[in-house]
Amino acid sequence: MEIYYDYKNLPPFTKNEFNLENWQKEAPGILELFKNEVYGEIFDSASIKVSFRVAEQKSGFMENRAIRKIIEVSVKRNGMEFSFPFYLFLPNGAEKKPVPVFISLLNFSMSDGDPSRYRLSQFWPAEMLVSRGYGAAAVFANEIASDFDEGFSSKFYRLFPEIAGKRPANTGGSIASWAWGMSRVVDYLLSDPCVNGKEIAVVGHSRGGKTSLWCGVQDARVALVVSSCSGCSGTAITRGKTGERIGNITTRFPYWFCENYAKYANQEDTMPFDQHMLLALIAPRLLYISGRSYDSWCDPKAEFLSLKNASSVFNLYSKGDLSNIEMPMPEKGFVKGNIGYHLKSGEHGMEEYDWERFINFADMHFNPLGNN
Repeated sequence: MEIYYDYKNLPPFTKNEFNLENWQKEAPGILELFKNEVYGEIFDSASIKVSFRVAEQKSGFMENRAIRKIIEVSVKRNGMEFSFPFYLFLPNGAEKKPVPVFISLLNFSMSDGDPSRYRLSQFWPAEMLVSRGYGAAAVFANEIASDFDEGFSSKFYRLFPEIAGKRPANTGGSIASWAWGMSRVVDYLLSDPCVNGKEIAVVGHSRGGKTSLWCGVQDARVALVVSSCSGCSGTAITRGKTGERIGNITTRFPYWFCENYAKYANQEDTMPFDQHMLLALIAPRLLYISGRSYDSWCDPKAEFLSLKNASSVFNLYSKGDLSNIEMPMPEKGFVKGNIGYHLKSGEHGMEEYDWERFINFADMHFNPLGNN
């Protein structure tokens, strides 16, 4: 197997000869490694029951170009109940031609994804998506699980009182629960006749970008995974990475991951995996990565090299070969098969510049409203 990297000791994709047959045999074991050692599993998932209710459907949004649906997700377990909403804008005409949908995890404030559309933000330009013929779904991370260490006793985790304050070491933290919530949005979208269920994308930035990756890796119904500036424990290779490392992230945000992950702090070379293997698990589906030139904490070089290494697996499916691609300059990017990438000047962020490129990439593979 040919590997493209500047760092040493990256684990191989397969224990035996690197070919498509061996990769497909060994990929499930790699997924289990990430479940048990990084993000964790949802505790007692078989006991969870989920239902949906369209709480509101209203037209006249976006200068009468879209309708908005508010969907309530009800989650029950052992007599306990928890619910969270998500928001879906659909362009007029979707009832006649089902549309692709981007699901965004909004991990900042309400102002970055105001469902009333009184306050607009480049972080979630729903109007742009609708004008390009896509549906725009959004779920707020904080509606599912808290983004602080509260002992795993509230919101989604209140359904599991037996683990409050004493999680099993392989039980998932906030990223796992956010990813689980994004997949529940997928569940609903597959039931909506206005949605093309074969053309669903998930998008996230920073910790949301880690979440979109973890959602997309586990949920094969997701056709396109987009991750912006997800850095350490997201897109970036861990070995040799500059900026944030496992010791930093598991000290500041231990509740994002399962407890097993912390044992790799300052022990990265002992991991039987690295993040290029996570990206490879998305193959042969669509993957788009974006970064920022001055985002040293994320380390855009490590993000790019992770993607370049993951392309070895995409190439087994003839869906992307980055062996001759060098890291682009800022304001440049590339598309190779089912892989897209761009780098933008600036600090940690996601804005309209990025969204335009995400949508342009989707246009190459999806069939939005307005296309013949």
